[in-house]
Amino acid sequence: MIRFLRGVLISILLLVAIAGVVAWTCPAELAYRFGADALVPVRMHDLTGSIWQGHAGAAEVLGMSLGTIDWKLQAQPLLRGEIVAHVTVAGDGMGGSGIVNYSGGQTAFDDATLRMPARLAAPVLAIPMLELLGTIEIDIAHARLHDQWLDDAAGTVRWHDAAVAGAAQAKLGDLRATFASTADGSIAGVVDDLGGPLELAGTFKANRNAYEAQARLASRGDNAQVSEALQFIGQAQADGSRNLEIRGRPLIPPVP
Repeated sequence: MIRFLRGVLISILLLVAIAGVVAWTCPAELAYRFGADALVPVRMHDLTGSIWQGHAGAAEVLGMSLGTIDWKLQAQPLLRGEIVAHVTVAGDGMGGSGIVNYSGGQTAFDDATLRMPARLAAPVLAIPMLELLGTIEIDIAHARLHDQWLDDAAGTVRWHDAAVAGAAQAKLGDLRATFASTADGSIAGVVDDLGGPLELAGTFKANRNAYEAQARLASRGDNAQVSEALQFIGQAQADGSRNLEIRGRPLIPPVP
């Protein structure tokens, strides 16, 4: 009996060892086939490496190209039933990194940073006569993905070396927006300048069905180039400033 039990125990240990090796070396492509639904709205292609440390040659979110994605999975959170990975994104003028946590059917992001060319914000700002220059950096302290919308989110957006070209050319300085989720599930925040040639103060609010923003813009110190550029932005006010109002619908389709 003892010999039989010892044989069973050895067999179990061998099966555990084999299962561990299989899991450790599981190709990223195979793992993605089983877990793709959990990553919506992100889609990945041309996968190489393993489930623990892999690479996607191309990735997109809501139809927008992200470039490449590299990830490194943490082993210890798996004991709690969580999937935690450090993810790095690199693309055409874009880049970022952060911690992705998948647990209980929900995906969360922590300490995430995304950098992209300011021109990608043109459809939202809707200033057709001006080309947006500079780099936008989005820092997300924490956010949770729910029904393709971020909730429980907080962070900061900075437009570094903000400038415009086209019908007018002007350097605007660095601009900033801070945001956080509200009780009704929206994301709201304020925008301001960091002391450059453009005076900026405003607010914004967005939910999965619509977004809106209002801002006051003015030239600081009567900067001639900024004053010229502002002629193409918003509506003129009695004090010489401009009032910009923006409304639209997000890229994310509304929940039926």
